[in-house]
Amino acid sequence: MVKIIKKEVKLIELFYDLLYVYAISQLTSLINEPVGDMVPLGSIFVYVITSFVILQAWLYFTNYVNRYGEWKGYEYVLACVNMIAVIFMTNTISTHLSDMLLPFNVSMLILLLTVVALYSVRAYDEKSLSGAAGNSITILSIVCAIYVIAIIALLQGFGDIVIWIDVVAVLCGAFLPFFIRGKFDKNIINFPHLVERFELLTIITFGEAIVGMTHFFDVSNLTLIPILVFLIIITMFGCYVVQIHELMSHFRQERSLRLMFSHYFVIISINLMTVAFELLHSGHVNHLFNAVLIIISLIVFYVSIMANKEYYADGVVLSVKEIIEMLIFIIIGAGVILLFLDNIYAFLIGALIITAGNLFVLVEKLRSFPGK
Repeated sequence: MVKIIKKEVKLIELFYDLLYVYAISQLTSLINEPVGDMVPLGSIFVYVITSFVILQAWLYFTNYVNRYGEWKGYEYVLACVNMIAVIFMTNTISTHLSDMLLPFNVSMLILLLTVVALYSVRAYDEKSLSGAAGNSITILSIVCAIYVIAIIALLQGFGDIVIWIDVVAVLCGAFLPFFIRGKFDKNIINFPHLVERFELLTIITFGEAIVGMTHFFDVSNLTLIPILVFLIIITMFGCYVVQIHELMSHFRQERSLRLMFSHYFVIISINLMTVAFELLHSGHVNHLFNAVLIIISLIVFYVSIMANKEYYADGVVLSVKEIIEMLIFIIIGAGVILLFLDNIYAFLIGALIITAGNLFVLVEKLRSFPGK
């Protein structure tokens, strides 16, 4: 059996993650301004697609670092170019889609070209395009070509179709690795390093969620509402930590596609919860809409983290009984939210039933395996 040695996460990687979390958090400006008493479904669609685009950009660079990164001089230079493009991209985010799309797509193209350049150096060193580096160059070149088409479409006045071109870019980035495999050696993937990078990204996102709820803490109007909101977020965080950090076996050889794709939805669902709390605080949104947003966000969050149960340590198995218990907590909590739409306390208690109940099930699972 091959001994797996964890690759060290460098401080510059944490710095890199901070910029991307900031970019993702800025996207909430697309959906935290309701029209009437609803957030338009079109705005939610643009938010989700743009989130996927940014998270894919983060993942492309992260995958390179995980597989090949040695942090030589040229890697630092290209990482800086990548981060500068992230900042520019973040400043393009706007509810005025027509003003946002061109600089956003140009920034994305620059981001991806930095990763293509990194893989090209590796392929040159290997004197081959048939390995994992060449495979990544092929996939990224196709995605880059799609962003070039998006930019040309914008310049030619076809802005209405660009968001759909970006959808194609997301889908190609997600599914081409299943079809363009090359001579991919999964041993180049350092699974513990990749898990830690996702954990860091998620922890920072939870931190942004905490920052986003601070306006509930009004010293001139003391209530239990901020405490309930905090407990919801902290119990969500607890569920993530137990499931991903404690129950999973990190020292394994995996291509880790499940880990990657599930974390797209983990990050998006946390941000949607932040938006839901902001809308709840403003009081300018339909209560039913906000209830559905919170319920869907929590369901997506728990489905996404539980998708990683395939990575559990030996002997750790989630029983049918435990899965049913988790579903019961979700159903009861959702029922309380929907039954008491106009009561903010009952509303938040319903969400807390979901998060605290699922945390209880996961902690009990962890306690049943003291070796973990």
